[in-house]
Amino acid sequence: QTTQGPTVVKTQVCDGSQSGGIVVSAGFDQQNGVISLELDFVNNSSAPIERLAIQLNKSAYGLQPTNQQLVFNPPIASGSSGSYSVGLTVTAQMMAPAPGPGQQVNPSVQAAIKNMSTNGVFYFAAPFPLERSFSPTGGLDRTTFINAWKSIDDTKEVYSTVSLPPGSATADAVIGKYASRNIYQIARRPVPNAPGQEVVYFSARTFAGHEFLAELTFKGGVEAAKVCFRTEAGAYQETAKEAFERCARG
Repeated sequence: QTTQGPTVVKTQVCDGSQSGGIVVSAGFDQQNGVISLELDFVNNSSAPIERLAIQLNKSAYGLQPTNQQLVFNPPIASGSSGSYSVGLTVTAQMMAPAPGPGQQVNPSVQAAIKNMSTNGVFYFAAPFPLERSFSPTGGLDRTTFINAWKSIDDTKEVYSTVSLPPGSATADAVIGKYASRNIYQIARRPVPNAPGQEVVYFSARTFAGHEFLAELTFKGGVEAAKVCFRTEAGAYQETAKEAFERCARG
């Protein structure tokens, strides 16, 4: 079993002005193959928060709540705060239509929340880190990886350089970080005629079935890695590359 490691980064998505005095921060997590929407509430209204209902729009990630009812026991009193973890599943019915040629998917998930005590409804959008949807079954055997890599046209390859924190700018450190986020090491080899350099290959697959392949090149003493990234899921290319880079850094 794997977990997603670091603390969930939450973004304030409602400041209270459009949500009846309820301030909301949101972020996403994945623990042991289960994705969740993590919500923090600050109740600046005059009434306790007892029961809410949540609905997600169709998105590039196909997320929907396992239970739309958010029941607070005890309620969040006026002037107090509380949290709620909303379990999510991935379903084909909640996948948004694919964007047009050359366009990237929307990196956010849109939601609506109804306060069942007041019938007030408010809306927000929360950024979704793609690594939260990387499946524990995303590893490939070496032959499958090589065939998949070769089958992807060179025009679908993108390059970048990711800066790595001091003390963890090594292949071993990144392999460990990736493993905790369901990004799997496929192969590792030294670069011919380049002392101190090595290349590591990785794969990841989302719960929706999108597959991503990466080649990272490390050089001793350099606090960065070169990234070569390939996928047939072109609309997810940018958000997936950012996920690989973010996981390597953190």
